Amino acid sequence: MKFIVSKEKISEAVSKMGRLLTNKSSIAVLAGVLVEVRSDCILFTASDGTESIFHRIPVEDGTELTIIEEGKSVFSKDAFDVTKKLKGNITFEANPQRVSVSQEKLNLEFHVMDPDDYPPIAIAPTVKPYILDGKLFAEMVSKTTFATSNSDARPILQGVNMTFNADKNVFVSTDSHRLSRLVFDGTHEESSTEDLPKAITVPASVLDHALKSFDLSMQVAIFPSPQQIAIANGNTILYSRLLEGNYPETERLIPTEFNSQLVVNRKEIIESLELLATLGTNNIVELKVNGLFVELKAQGSNAKGMKEIAFETYDGEEGFSISFSAAYALVALKTTEHQSIKFRFVGAMRPFLITPVEESNELQLILPVRQG
Repeated sequence: MKFIVSKEKISEAVSKMGRLLTNKSSIAVLAGVLVEVRSDCILFTASDGTESIFHRIPVEDGTELTIIEEGKSVFSKDAFDVTKKLKGNITFEANPQRVSVSQEKLNLEFHVMDPDDYPPIAIAPTVKPYILDGKLFAEMVSKTTFATSNSDARPILQGVNMTFNADKNVFVSTDSHRLSRLVFDGTHEESSTEDLPKAITVPASVLDHALKSFDLSMQVAIFPSPQQIAIANGNTILYSRLLEGNYPETERLIPTEFNSQLVVNRKEIIESLELLATLGTNNIVELKVNGLFVELKAQGSNAKGMKEIAFETYDGEEGFSISFSAAYALVALKTTEHQSIKFRFVGAMRPFLITPVEESNELQLILPVRQG
């Protein structure tokens, strides 16, 4: 097989395959990339056995792609790494033993693997997808994946739970200490498949990979099935297994009645928490409402600090105090761009909510900690 392609198109393909090219697999052929040269396109496939990505470079005007001879082969990662140091158009010519990567006055050769050894990728049945605007997909990922768990103790919490309905879509993540929830209007096509799952749990790592690989100026299509998910964007499709198990009933964890509500400037409280976070043991800070001010304190074995900021409004008992992880609160506060933020409290040892003051689709929940 033989083709000529621009450095830019190869670089785009390599960047979209991303971390799948760095993962080590027990299946040797998965260390490479399956390259299929067809009359109308080149199709790249990278997989680690659990997650797979397909990227297509079509033959179109302006794509700087010329197909000379069709065929398929499995290229090593090295054959792609070297293209980072090249410019202009690059010629790839492969036989069953090796691939030549060449330009004028340059020729490099790399070992290839048998494409017949590349395991077939299990692809979900074709169904009508759930369609999200690219920016909406990016918001969903950035505002949920941070709250997923890194622990293997409960694998189901390592993913984002997605619930799709005609009237609304709900995305939830939690690591048992904090929770993030986003609710959007229903934006999917009605599927003709009655068995299409209405709720799935997608590994956070897959969503982060999609966010880095996709062109977010274009729509994102989500094709869920009972065992796996396909996420498509332009000429790129990402496949992954879903996480198995029952996701916690998080709605029961979110309080609906509150004893006090505090509104503060987002920028001010972020700056204060950043200042105090490193002083307290395990990044713990205490928030106390006194008079016209919010008092934030942190104390560790070698340092302590206090910062006062004026609140915008407060409805509740004076002298109320609560302790929590500044690290958790900072991440939650940085996921929104709203100027004024509302804290809603039930009690000193009950979960509290962080939401924008304005009507919003986003909600963050944090569990308090006991001081002393």
